[in-house]
Amino acid sequence: MKDSTILITGGGTGGHISPGLALYEEIKKRNRSVFFLAGKKDRRFSYLNDIAPEDLFFYNAPSLTHNPLKLPGFILFFIVSILKARKLIKSNNVNAVIGMGGYVSAPALLAARMLKVPLYLCEQNSVPGKVTRRFEKYAEKIYGTFSGATDYLNEKEKYVHAGNPIRKKVMTTMSREEARKIFHLGASKKVILAIGGSQGAMKVNELILGLKKTYSDEMKDIGIIWSTGNLSYDRFKEQVHKEIDGGAIYLSPFIEKVGCAYAACDVAISRSGSGVMMELAAMGIPSILIPYPYAAMDHQEMNAEDFSRSGAAIKISNADAVPEKVGPVLLELLKNDRNFGRMKENALRAARPDAAAVIVDDIISRSSLGS
Repeated sequence: MKDSTILITGGGTGGHISPGLALYEEIKKRNRSVFFLAGKKDRRFSYLNDIAPEDLFFYNAPSLTHNPLKLPGFILFFIVSILKARKLIKSNNVNAVIGMGGYVSAPALLAARMLKVPLYLCEQNSVPGKVTRRFEKYAEKIYGTFSGATDYLNEKEKYVHAGNPIRKKVMTTMSREEARKIFHLGASKKVILAIGGSQGAMKVNELILGLKKTYSDEMKDIGIIWSTGNLSYDRFKEQVHKEIDGGAIYLSPFIEKVGCAYAACDVAISRSGSGVMMELAAMGIPSILIPYPYAAMDHQEMNAEDFSRSGAAIKISNADAVPEKVGPVLLELLKNDRNFGRMKENALRAARPDAAAVIVDDIISRSSLGS
């Protein structure tokens, strides 16, 4: 029987693309043919460059609109995207399609269904997204990050609590001292990682600036690795230069060497997207999670609540994410070795670093995909 050819599709946010890349790497490691299909707007994610050019495809997958004036254009683009995905599936003998979520994956999943090609879904969040719920009845399996996601699914028997696939480059074995030198934080006694997701988070950025100004004495020996996002970088770079006195800060729009950043830090302050949460957990990093209040189906709130209950993180609402409320919590965590160690252990228990291998093994083991 011919080796399997697998198509991975997803996009819109880094939370859909990064786990897809982890699956791509795992499949390539098995010497199997695999393609990645993303939306044209996803070209902005630089880590897509890690995919071999011959394995990477883009299509103009439109986002759903409720504007009746835009509906004809949406329908046209959606049909064109389905046709492109259908051609890719047929011409490359694809016999499994993995949807990573996001509207970008919908045309390819629909094309797979039309061609009767087995489709699989990966759901990153505790509250499944619209694509997962739309296609769950057609999926062979649904691989999820949080066990509570089954509360929102009709096809509960298809759900596999596999975890969120994590890229190998994240799981670095670099020492803390070596990692801190990369960010020029070798003299820092403790290091905080501030990361708001692939596009940055204004609330997290304002909080970090406020913490440095409000607790300048307490944080003078605490270094910060700060990912601002592209849109906010220039503003906060200028403010740090003018308003912050003391304490080492590594400021960047986006952290390319994210594995090194994880190795360098003691604690993270982050939004509660599942991708970054599971990466932090896999590296045993306690976190303060600030759910984005406008996330679809309030899934970030549910994600953070899951980690908070397990003791892997401290959840702070968006409204309470101000220096006066976060500062005491953060400083207590950094100085209380007992609580810090307990959170680290709980984070490691919450992680499933072998998720990519578990998912790929299960898909390949199925009769139509065997070697």
